[in-house]
Order: sequence, then C-alpha cells, then structure tokens
Amino acid sequence: TRLPVSGAVFNYTALLRRPDVTGVSVVYFLMFFSLGLYLTYLPTWLESTLHVNGTHIASLFFAGGIANVVTGPLAGRMSDRIGRKPLIVTSCVGLGIIMVLTTYLVGNMIAAYLMFAAAMIMVAMRISPFQSLVSSLVTGERRGALMSLTVALGQVGVGIGGGVAGLVYTRYGFLSNTLIGALTILIMAYLVQQWIPEPDELHAPAPQSDSSPAATEAA
Repeated sequence: TRLPVSGAVFNYTALLRRPDVTGVSVVYFLMFFSLGLYLTYLPTWLESTLHVNGTHIASLFFAGGIANVVTGPLAGRMSDRIGRKPLIVTSCVGLGIIMVLTTYLVGNMIAAYLMFAAAMIMVAMRISPFQSLVSSLVTGERRGALMSLTVALGQVGVGIGGGVAGLVYTRYGFLSNTLIGALTILIMAYLVQQWIPEPDELHAPAPQSDSSPAATEAA
C-alpha cells in the first residue's frame, strides 16, 4: 500500500519515543555535522595555505576515498570481534585528534594526503559498526524506517554543519572549524558510550530465579 507523508511522520514519531532510537538519531546528526564542519572548507583552506590547484584537491579526495573503501569492510569484521561501541568510540577520538592537528601538521600536500587518508580511515571505522548498531535496535519491519530516519538526519547534519563552517571560517579561520568539529565528535563518542546499547545487551536473556525442584529441595 501507499505510504503517505502522514504515515511516515507517524512512524518516525513512534520510533523517536524510544530513548535508544532518539540516541542514535542525535548521534547520527552529530556524526555528519562534524564532517560538514571539517570537510566543507578544507579545500579552500588548502588552496589558500598551500597554494594548490583543483587537481591537487581532487587527488586528495581520491586518495581519501580509497582509504575509506578499503577500511570499511575491515572495520565491519573488527567490530564483530571487539564490539561496535569500542570501535566507534576509538575512531571518534582518533578523528578528533586528526581534526585538531590538521592546521598544525599540514604544511605540504604529502602531509595533507596522509592526514586526510587517516581521517577517512577513522570515518570508515565508525560508519560501518554504527550502521550495524542501528540496524539491531528494531525488528525487521521497522528497520527501513529507522535507517531512513537516521540517514535523513545525517544529511541535515551535513547541511547545517556546512553552514556553521562558513560562518566560523570567515570569522575565525579554519582552526575554529577543526576545534568545533573535534568537540562535536567527542560529544558523539560520549553519547555512544553512555546511551547506545550493544546488540548483545539488547538480546541478553533476563536473569531468572532458580525455582527448579532441586533448588527448592536444597532450600
């Protein structure tokens, strides 16, 4: 059957009544908000600081894309072994450090390639486990709605992050973009650690009292 706008809004509202779904929605927004802050004016800053051209910027994103594609599947396998939350939190802390160090360490294009590739590795390390974490929160018939909701909020986060990036870049310079982006990503790490359950925690059996005949007899 057709899904009207009112039906979609009703489904999203019902999902957001759950604290864990609200948590992942906020986290998804912050994840892409920080990327909008960091990435939107990175090419402009590199062009003005290193005096590079568009070809250099294109090759930078090409290298970062390769790093992201290679890391994504590896991150998924790592999260199965060590857990989603530890990998997400570690990658957030790593990306925050990379953001803060960008304006201090990037003095040539080689350093820019290395820093940007490292940033894209950190991004891939959290996106794959986080999507796995999100998909485990609800049953199959609501999984599509939840993924649509979080992806939409991520796109809103990129847009707002890009707008804020323009305001702070023109007034304070790119260092302010990196600092606010790093702060946002650390807030995301804290929320993931404190607010979002691991799939094993969601499906763990509830503790039961021992009411077997043997236990009764022993008592």
